[in-house]
Amino acid sequence: MNNSAQKAVLNACREFLRPIARLLLKNGVSYPEFADLCKEAFVQVASDDYGIRKRKTNMSRVAVMTGLSRKEVKKVRGRFGDNTEVPMYRMRRPELVLTKWHSDPTFLDKNNQPKKITFDGEGATFNALVAQVGGDIPPKAMLNELLRAGSVVKEGDELRIISRSYIPEPHDSEAIELGGGAVRHLVSTINHNLDCDDPDMRFFERRVYSELLPNSQRTRFKKLAREKGDVLLRDLHAWLSEREKKLGEVQPSPSTQSDIPRIGVGVYFFNDFDVDKEIAQEEADT
Repeated sequence: MNNSAQKAVLNACREFLRPIARLLLKNGVSYPEFADLCKEAFVQVASDDYGIRKRKTNMSRVAVMTGLSRKEVKKVRGRFGDNTEVPMYRMRRPELVLTKWHSDPTFLDKNNQPKKITFDGEGATFNALVAQVGGDIPPKAMLNELLRAGSVVKEGDELRIISRSYIPEPHDSEAIELGGGAVRHLVSTINHNLDCDDPDMRFFERRVYSELLPNSQRTRFKKLAREKGDVLLRDLHAWLSEREKKLGEVQPSPSTQSDIPRIGVGVYFFNDFDVDKEIAQEEADT
């Protein structure tokens, strides 16, 4: 890699490492712990991606590529042995419940919108919904969690779904792991596109943003992005669900979700103003 490319890569790393450092520090992770994790990632990628005839790269070459000593490489390799990369995300049961409520005809009205349902009784009920997803979580516990997360609301004796997303409590360990999966997907897409010479084979990755939008309009744009993003993801989810049904695929259980290669689209909102405001406030407090 030439010097200009190396400089560009390092500048890109500097950009995305700051929010990662903020996440780590907020959750009590020190630099030495993160450095060990980085070392493991370097050794694992060098070992898995640069071998000959699908074999692991030999220790000497890994040492040369990573700048680590052979002793360090051996020590790091001992942590994960011959295991392949451990998936860092899975679909949780609350998300499976919400997905099924949005996609199963039993729980949709004539306009293909999620019905209001009762907790128990006959036909399309919340009990039946949870039973179809499987698992051993009691329906009442599942409902309480979805109510707490704001994904479902009670209206008299009926339940209405108001969000297809399950947002756990801040600092929820599973939410953090899922966020890691989202970052992984985005960086993998960028990496693929940088390596791909054929424009037709590149993955879709676009952003729209403004540096001139006044603060008074940012809340409106945030709301618009949420509404448009929900519509896009709902349409894409319906497309996927239709084809999965035609293939006769069975929804995998959550315990095997992480073992299945995924294809999908992610949509996210960003606002540098909020980050800058937070930093300014922290500096003022000190």
